[in-house]
Amino acid sequence: MEKRRRRPFFVTLVLDGVFLLAGGCFLQSGQAFLRYGRHEGYTLSVPAWYLPLTGALWGGLWLALGIGLARRREWARRAALIAIPLHLLFWLADWRLFSRSEIAIQSFGFDLALRLAAAGFGASVLLLSGRWDWAGKAEAESEPPRESGQTHVE
Repeated sequence: MEKRRRRPFFVTLVLDGVFLLAGGCFLQSGQAFLRYGRHEGYTLSVPAWYLPLTGALWGGLWLALGIGLARRREWARRAALIAIPLHLLFWLADWRLFSRSEIAIQSFGFDLALRLAAAGFGASVLLLSGRWDWAGKAEAESEPPRESGQTHVE
């Protein structure tokens, strides 16, 4: 029986963060969808469909990346390294274009520092985790199981 290698702690932490981010995006989308009628009556800086759509799109992306990372797929690691700064840039653009409330302006520095720290941690763990020994994994899957090291001598 082959022993499964445990995932490093920091990689598991990033993976949990990706799933939490996906859940948060889906919650944003669900909440905005449930209050869609109310949002149409207000004068907002964005159309009423903007919040549920962006939440669903980002939630779907992070969920797919989380599943790929959990299965240790190289494409997911590379895509996550692209998605992390894109999500941060999207948040900055969204804040700059649409956030006008006093609390959003006052909490910008803290929010930015928190997001930069989380993004930096996630990207550094994904970069330092390397390719997760993909070559060794592919060889192990293609080779037949080895017998014990004993040889039979007649």
